[in-house]
Amino acid sequence: MAQNNISTPLVTVICTANICRSPMGHAILQSKADAAGLKINVNSCGVQALTGKRPDKQALGALARAGYSIGEEKRAEQLLMPQANAAQLMLVMENRHKQWIMQNFPAYSGKVWLMGHWNGQSEVDDPIGKGPDEFDACLLVLEKNIDLWLPKLRAIL
Repeated sequence: MAQNNISTPLVTVICTANICRSPMGHAILQSKADAAGLKINVNSCGVQALTGKRPDKQALGALARAGYSIGEEKRAEQLLMPQANAAQLMLVMENRHKQWIMQNFPAYSGKVWLMGHWNGQSEVDDPIGKGPDEFDACLLVLEKNIDLWLPKLRAIL
């Protein structure tokens, strides 16, 4: 997990198990933010994380094909109170993730936004158990949504 400090805002990308969509979103957002000179730390968690597992091999393959990487140390992490508290913004893949956070951590509901908020409130479909084409398509959706978030992040963080 990226270390957060007072001066660097933390954005947490969230999916279900934290092995496919959120690690891909984590890697893409950190890479694009760094390239844009946006000083943020990015991490990822799951609402039903497969705690301790590495990202899915298909997710790692899609990232590599697109020129992104996520550190070898990345392991699935459950979204708990300390992570919710530390994040300035939580980007979720599905409305049900937002609902889960609002139910479990109601004090942080104002920090939770759908990754596809600026893309017609669209959800990001889970490619788990599918092939490279579906993971590549998921990565493209994440890139598009993150590209829409970047100017907003610069304004709010």
